[in-house]
Amino acid sequence: MLLVLCACQSGGTNPPLSDVAAPTALQGPAVATTTLAPMGEVPPPSATAETPPQTPGVAPPVAETKPSAPVVTPPVVEAKPLEPVIIKTAVQLACEKKHGRFVMLGKTGAMTCQFMTKDSGKRCSKETDCEGACLARSRTCAPVKPILGCESILQGDGRQVELCIE
Repeated sequence: MLLVLCACQSGGTNPPLSDVAAPTALQGPAVATTTLAPMGEVPPPSATAETPPQTPGVAPPVAETKPSAPVVTPPVVEAKPLEPVIIKTAVQLACEKKHGRFVMLGKTGAMTCQFMTKDSGKRCSKETDCEGACLARSRTCAPVKPILGCESILQGDGRQVELCIE
């Protein structure tokens, strides 16, 4: 009985099973390869094409050839970069409708509508001389209203004050 068990352990007369295929199983018929002609070119007639035997004194048959269709290449279309979609608020649209500029106030991120003044650069001695503010340093009307940041202006009574809008 011990001999029978040893024979089972050593594999007995049957060969052991394996996950690897035998080299002969991987062999098959030869694979034929051909080279393709570049797009748009007509390949030359095959050298292996059989030609019919010719009878002396008889002209060989003329094969009908159809004209090949012209190769049409599609037009080159250049890709345009996508333009960003700008979404405007109702307040911004109203500002622009009145010919104003929607600008940011300082570093807060708050927005306001700023207008160009008609009397920009005109001489002034008080705020009522201008459509916007009268700038104290130059004694001229401000180019925009409201002016942003800190500026010395002349009030309606001519007194100089510091105005800061941020």
